[in-house]
Amino acid sequence: MRTLAVWTGLCAVAFGTAVNFAAQARADGQAAAPVPASVRAVNERFAGVWKLVGEESRDARGQVVPIPYAALGGRIGYITYDPAGYMGVVLAWVAQPPYAARPTPEEAQTALARYNSYWGSFAVNEAAGVVTHQTFGALMPSFAGTNQERRFTITGNRLSLRPPAAANGDQRTLTWERVPDLPNLTPTHRKLIGFWKLVSMGRRNAKGETQPVNPGQTGFIVYTASGRVMVHLMQPYRRRNVGSTPTPDETMATYRSYTSYFGPYTVNEPGQFLTHHLDAAFNATAPAGSDFQRFYEFSANRLTLKTPPTKDANGNETQLTITWERLSTP
Repeated sequence: MRTLAVWTGLCAVAFGTAVNFAAQARADGQAAAPVPASVRAVNERFAGVWKLVGEESRDARGQVVPIPYAALGGRIGYITYDPAGYMGVVLAWVAQPPYAARPTPEEAQTALARYNSYWGSFAVNEAAGVVTHQTFGALMPSFAGTNQERRFTITGNRLSLRPPAAANGDQRTLTWERVPDLPNLTPTHRKLIGFWKLVSMGRRNAKGETQPVNPGQTGFIVYTASGRVMVHLMQPYRRRNVGSTPTPDETMATYRSYTSYFGPYTVNEPGQFLTHHLDAAFNATAPAGSDFQRFYEFSANRLTLKTPPTKDANGNETQLTITWERLSTP
C-alpha cells in the first residue's frame, strides 16, 4: 500500500507551539517512535469519543444565523481522538437522501453535501487554544492533505470546536459531548480498541485463491471503548475539482472513490464475529440502519476482518478479507 505523502505521524506541543514528531506509520513495517509522555498527557484531554450535541452559527454582529439543515433534523456525528495523536470525524444529515446503488450525478452531489468525513492526526496548542486536524484523507479531495485549525474549549464533558470564520464573517461552533466507555469491556473489546490502518483487501474464491480488491486504497478503522466503530476508506489518485463547481464526471469520481460509515458495534466472542450497526453511511453498499457482520482474527499487530461468504455470478462461493495494522493502543 502506498503511504500518503502527508502521513507524517504524530504531533506535540513544545513551548506552546504545535510541532510534528517523526513517529510515522511506516510503509517498511518498522515500529513508530513512541509518543513523548508530555505529548500524550496533552492528548489525553481530547482522547475518547465525542458525540455532536449542538451547532450554532453567528454573523459578525453576533446574531444567530439559521443553519439550513436544522429544520430537517440537524446532523448526527462523532469525533474521536487517540492519545497517540490520531483523529477521525464523521458527520451526516439526519435527513439522508434515498440510498441509490447507481446514483445520477445530481443524486451523488446531494449525498456529498449531506455527509462529511475525514481522518488523520492532530496537534494541540494549549497556549493558543487551538487544535489542528492534519488530514490524511477526506471525503472531499480538496480537504485531504490540509491542516484544519479549530479553536477549542473543554468544560467538563463538553468540547466546543470553532473553525475559522467564513468569508462573510459567520462563525460556526460545534459542541460535542464525551461518550462514556462501555461498563463491561470483553477481552475482544480490549484487543480491538484503537486506530488501525488499512493494509490490504482481497476476495478469496472457492479454490482458495485471493485476488486484490481496490489496490492502493488507504484508510482507517477505529474501534472505541464506548462501543463505536468508524470507517474511512479512500481510493488512490483522487483528483481535485478544476473549477468552483464540479462537473458531473468530477462529482461521480468523488462519490465512487470514498467509503465511510459509523455506528455502534457489538462483539460475539463465541462466534468470533463483530456486528457493525450503521447509524449513517456514505457509499458503503448499504444504507443507515444496516448491519455488517465481520469475522475477526488477531495476529501480532494485525486484525483481519472477513465478511460472511457470498455467491458470485456463477454460483461460486467468495469471501472478502480486509487486513488492518494497529496504529495505536488505548
